[in-house]
Order: sequence, then structure tokens, then C-alpha cells
Amino acid sequence: MIPNPAHPATATAADGRPERPAPTGRWGRRSLIAGLALLLGLSFTPSPYVIRQPGPAFNALSTAEVRDEDGERTEVDVITIDGAESYDADGALTVMTVNIAGNPEHRPSWFELATSYLVPSRDVLPMEVYYPPGQTAQERSAENAELMTHSQGTAVAAALRHLGHEVGVELVVADVPADSPSAGILEVGDVLLRYGDDPVTDLASIRAIELPTAPIDIAFRRDGEERVESITPRLTATPDGDRALLGVTVREDLSLPFDVDIELGDVGGPSAGMMFALAIVDKLEPGDLTGGLVVAGSGSIGVDGEIGPIGGIRQKLFAAVEIGADYFLADEANCAEALAGGVPGELPVYAVDDLAEAIAVVEANASGDADGLRTCADALAANAPQA
Repeated sequence: MIPNPAHPATATAADGRPERPAPTGRWGRRSLIAGLALLLGLSFTPSPYVIRQPGPAFNALSTAEVRDEDGERTEVDVITIDGAESYDADGALTVMTVNIAGNPEHRPSWFELATSYLVPSRDVLPMEVYYPPGQTAQERSAENAELMTHSQGTAVAAALRHLGHEVGVELVVADVPADSPSAGILEVGDVLLRYGDDPVTDLASIRAIELPTAPIDIAFRRDGEERVESITPRLTATPDGDRALLGVTVREDLSLPFDVDIELGDVGGPSAGMMFALAIVDKLEPGDLTGGLVVAGSGSIGVDGEIGPIGGIRQKLFAAVEIGADYFLADEANCAEALAGGVPGELPVYAVDDLAEAIAVVEANASGDADGLRTCADALAANAPQA
């Protein structure tokens, strides 16, 4: 008899014995469970990403908790002025921060990434955005601390210059790598004076100079003596595209008329500069710059008062809503990112290019007359291509 394939129960094996149907249900369940277990295990393995999320906020007009030399936590004034009369102020000029979860030594799991995608205030970014290949968490922390120190110095200089005080600035060579085009010519401690015929007075003036890839005379001061040497800049990849550079690291050394000390604890990076400068102006002038309002904002600042873009503005907007800020100050270059997907809580976001404009926005809001101020929406509309 020929077995009927439509009825597997009647099929016979080669030896004539009936075949048993395969236990597909049992093995299917086992495979599913094994697959789910494997997937669950993989979800807790390290990933090559970090999670950017809102960090704490600090009122620059108030106090912050820092660790003393013995490791004990203590409350200190964020800004202390010695050598000039200063004033207490109401309201808040709030420094916004972000928290980066993950580093090369402790990577977030895929499960943590998956849950972060469900939280609007978080971003998942490649590890390289915050940790270039080969950089450790400790090295990154030291770099951020240096950026914060520089940010504090430029904030003080910008605020004092705005108020009419004399601030001296020298551009000092901080590092000359062995493979730099300036190696063997410039040394650490040299004070840069001119690139060709162009004087260099601060970092902004250096960024404004387009160097050639041909030899150029560089004037500098060493041990009190002015010197001029020819250096051939090298074309180098930068965030702003390829540029000819001398290949040295430069810092700004400031001469201030009095001491301004800033303490913010374990916070790094350059993005607090604008808010520090506003707070210094407020503390050095009688009255109340904010009108008692809670002002949030983020932006770097140069000694010339020019405000620069920062990272993580979306996270900082969420944090600003959380603390009840009345409005937010942002560099114009951050406006597109700030408004992407809508502003949390419909928080007013004003575009500012320099310290003078930031002060004008704060004063206008304090007086209750914010009509006509340039918002981020205004800035984007003005820059939109015309049909």
C-alpha cells in the first residue's frame, strides 16, 4: 500500500514500522525560550554609545556645593569678588548642564539605550562624540576641567570689559607637539604678537585670520625680547573644515583689575561662560538685572563678549522647564536644534550673539517689555532661504 501523505499518522518507516510525528510544538517553545534568553543576555552587553540627558542646574547668583581639601562637601558662593564693591541680587541666572551616561571604561548596555529612546529628554550618541578614540574617562574629565577654567577666565574678562574696566590679554603658547610645523621654532611660554601683518590679541582674532600654506612671519615675545620667525602652516582638518594652522595650543593669559573667583564644583566644559558673565555684571552693578525672574541659558563666551554654540541644548531646555525658568538664552547657532520637535513647555527662547545683546534681553524681560526681542524662531526665519 502507498502511504497517503495527507495522513502522516499512517506513514511507514523503511523497516515497516509506523513513523511518529515530530514534536514541533515542544521544540518550537524551547527555541523561542532560548532565543529570548539570548536576546535578553545581549541587551545587557556593553554598547559603543553614550546617553546624553539633563544635568543639574546652578544659580550663578547663589551658592553651590563643592568638596573641600578633605573631601567634605560645603556650600560656597558661586561668584566671589575681591577688590571691588559687589551687590546681592534676586532672581536667578542659571547655569544649565548635561549629564553624559557612559564612557570607554563603563559603556551603557543595549537595554539602557533602548529605554533612553523612549525618553524625549535623552539622546543616544556614538561614543566618539564625547570620547575620541584612545581617550580615557580620566583624560576627558581633565580636558573638561581645563575648558571650564578657561570659560571662567573669559567670562570675567568679557564682563569687566563690558563694564568699562581695563583687561589685559596675552596669547601664550601652551603646547608645541613634536610633529607640529612650529616644532623647533616656537616654545611653550612664547607670547604671540602678530601673524604676518595681522596683530593677534585674543583667540577670536586668531580664528579670524586665514593663514596661507606658504611661509609666513610670526612675531612673538620670548624672555622679554620680540622675535620674528618664518613658519609654514599646515592644512589641518577642523570642525569648520580644512584650515592652515601653526599646530600649537594657545591659551589666553588675563590681567584683571581685581579678583573674581568662580566655584561650581565638579562641572566641566565651556558652556557656562555666558551665564557667568551675566552674573558678574549683575553682582558688580547695583540693582537687580533679572527683575526677580528665573533666567536659564547656555553658551560659551570670548573675552570680546562674543557668544558661541554649545552641545546638549535640548537637554538643557528640558531642565530649564523643570526648574520653572521664565525664559532661555541661546546662541543663534543653536536655535535650529533648540526648536527641533518643539520647545518643551513652550518656554520662550531668545537668540543672542554677544554679551551686550544678552544683557539687553534680560533687562527687557525684567522691565516687563519683551516685545520686539529676537527669538530663536525670528532668527531662523531671517536666515531662511528666500523663494
